[in-house]
Amino acid sequence: MGNDYPARVSMNQLGKVAVVTTIIFWSIGNLIVRGTELTGPQIAFWRYLIAATLYAIGHTIFVGPLRWKDFRVAAPMGMVLAVEIALFFIAIKQTTVANVTVIGSLTPLLLFGVAAKRFDERVSPQVLGATVLALFGVAAVVFGSTTSGGWSPTGDALAVGALIFFAAYFALGKAARETISGITLQTHSLISGVPVLGLLFFVDSGGFPVPPGNQWWYVFGLIAFPSTGHFLLNWAHEHVSLTLVSLMTLGVPVLSVLGAAVLYDESLVTLQVVGIVVVLAVLSFAIIETSRLDDAHPTKSSEVS
Repeated sequence: MGNDYPARVSMNQLGKVAVVTTIIFWSIGNLIVRGTELTGPQIAFWRYLIAATLYAIGHTIFVGPLRWKDFRVAAPMGMVLAVEIALFFIAIKQTTVANVTVIGSLTPLLLFGVAAKRFDERVSPQVLGATVLALFGVAAVVFGSTTSGGWSPTGDALAVGALIFFAAYFALGKAARETISGITLQTHSLISGVPVLGLLFFVDSGGFPVPPGNQWWYVFGLIAFPSTGHFLLNWAHEHVSLTLVSLMTLGVPVLSVLGAAVLYDESLVTLQVVGIVVVLAVLSFAIIETSRLDDAHPTKSSEVS
């Protein structure tokens, strides 16, 4: 496998740690959004504007000046993510945290074909079958919540829209990492997302109202946790497969639902609990199997240091 095999394996393990940290940070972000009084487009815009400013300053000081060619590479991912975040934030305030996060867990199903064709990744029949089986668990969670007062079919529909854009975000981010670094991708994608969210914010609010003082904690909380998670993911794309990354996001529903139950007293019916257990059990196997395939048959991206 070459003299670089130990180094490649080490970077692969660090990539997995980065993705696990991302999942934790994203789960915290879901709970922050649930608790704020700001609308989805409002908190998303201010988060992006401030984060883009901070990252641009940091990039200029520690990496180098921002370049137009890097912006063109990062912009598609940045704009797609901006729309996804707006849809997600609106959805999570209209329906339950359980529904939004579990619908989002369908991301791997949308990415298997892309991972195999675009990035030459191996998706075994066992992984595909396990993921399809997990759909029954997802259906149980979504169906079970219809008895809850916090459920909204409109919110669920917005969550499905966010799911589609989220899958595109993963694929575009991994493709962009073939030519630019993680910090460069993060910085330029944030900048490209600002006008998208600015337009959505203006249409939603009829202007650009400034959040009240006690709501800025939520904005900076999103910058500290989910935005940092996106940076870690952008870095990890070079060292772990798209299939594995998408499967590991299935930890978000569990952490988010447990956090919502503790912080916001969101009740879970028995059917939902069973569904969550099925999703985690089946897809834990899929994650282990995919990790084994990655180690045995590294993709081109995972061979780069």
